[in-house]
Amino acid sequence: METLMTYMTAFGIAAGAGAKAFIPILALGAFSYTPYFELSQRFGWIADPLVMAVLAVLVVAEIVVDAHPDLGRFSDVVSYLPKVVAGFIAFAAVTGSLDNDLVQLGASGVLGGGTAAGVHWLRNQVRRPFRDLAEDAHESVGRFASLGEAGASAALSGTALLAPPLAIALLGGFAATAGVASRAAGRRRMACLHCGEPVRPGALVCPHCRKDQVSVG
Repeated sequence: METLMTYMTAFGIAAGAGAKAFIPILALGAFSYTPYFELSQRFGWIADPLVMAVLAVLVVAEIVVDAHPDLGRFSDVVSYLPKVVAGFIAFAAVTGSLDNDLVQLGASGVLGGGTAAGVHWLRNQVRRPFRDLAEDAHESVGRFASLGEAGASAALSGTALLAPPLAIALLGGFAATAGVASRAAGRRRMACLHCGEPVRPGALVCPHCRKDQVSVG
């Protein structure tokens, strides 16, 4: 039973890394100072105050970059790498007390990286059309969306460490909501007249190719 709960915690933490890369790692460091979680010796560096300070700065930077319409689109692609690495570290750190063998620990880390990548892919299916439909027209919407993702990452990380079954339920709820939102956004988009990429109805300029959406008569 303890092993099952540990792996549920690990999947919850890795899923949180798929939303925002650095929040789950920061949460592991913070919770290691409480009775609820203890880092194994090989991952004790996560709780170092200097490391946690750097992570806190990276959390803020990730939120700010993601909130910017143009930088956010670039971040949607390049964020796979830090999120996979964060998911790998988070999963391995949680299971470190169980997987004493380095090969087994590495395999657990791969599961974490894959989980984070999958969540980030699912997140992109919702966030990209949302950028086209709303964020390009209202920049403040991007800030709220980025903060919302940070909140979801923190919620997954916290519940994974305190109540692992609840974290898995939250993950399922987020996935179902993302699927519904993605289909709804897809029905509201139309193809750009020049590059064929999806744009929101009534858009004057395509956010992808930057060309005017005026048909040539």
